[in-house]
Amino acid sequence: MLPLSACESAPRVRPVKMGDVDTGATSVEAVRRQLKGTWELVTLELVSDGRKTPLTASGRLQYDEFGNMSMKGTVTGTQQIDDGLLNITGQVAIDPVAHTIRFRAISADTADERRIDPKLDAAHVRYYEFTPAGLTTSLKDAAGATTAVATWKKVD
Repeated sequence: MLPLSACESAPRVRPVKMGDVDTGATSVEAVRRQLKGTWELVTLELVSDGRKTPLTASGRLQYDEFGNMSMKGTVTGTQQIDDGLLNITGQVAIDPVAHTIRFRAISADTADERRIDPKLDAAHVRYYEFTPAGLTTSLKDAAGATTAVATWKKVD
């Protein structure tokens, strides 16, 4: 019988040293921390030819620590709007330099509607700005003109 010998085990790959997470004012992490929580809709305005038209609306925006955002709202009155203006849910990518929030995945409220709506494709973008009063999000058309502005107040 031959004697068995073995070497001491060692890690196959050396640990990679990473730097600290950038948490400066213009970092993704800083924006994520500011966004995290629940926001209530204060105002919603449509913009056409530079004129703002206020709408009677209610809504809630929620952002969690995993990068998921949900915007749900309703508009009352006779004004017809695209349902995607206030109702969109999915994982988002934040660009703190361009001040954009880009929805990566879109989901519906019910299981039988789980599809990507052509009106709300994965490239749907919201422009954001933090103000002393809260958060402002806006939509822009293909030419870069603002088409809608929503103002939000943080509730938690």
